[in-house]
Amino acid sequence: MAETTEEKQEQASPDILVLVKEYIATRVELLRLTAIERVTIVASNLITDTFVLITGILTFLFASFALALWLGELTGSYAAGFGIITLIYLALTLIVLFTKDKIVDGFLNDFLVKRIFKRKK
Repeated sequence: MAETTEEKQEQASPDILVLVKEYIATRVELLRLTAIERVTIVASNLITDTFVLITGILTFLFASFALALWLGELTGSYAAGFGIITLIYLALTLIVLFTKDKIVDGFLNDFLVKRIFKRKK
């Protein structure tokens, strides 16, 4: 018996629907896994970057105290040593304040975009 065109379409139609449903389910699962991967990467970067930041701040703080005490011994006055460190930080703050639009913002934007969207090799 020869099958008619309508019978072939009726048989093919459910197969196509099943394939489309499987395709959609696969795409949804892929999107879900991709989102989980990105969230995991961001979370792990956040944790490690926070640790590095805290460690760096503590190192900077203790180094500042050590430098201020050393300068205080050189000048004969601990107040002068801490004053010199304060003036150095004030100068750095003013430099960053006046150059932030040209240099700092562009660098930070580029760094953060590269950090967020970096690809695995």
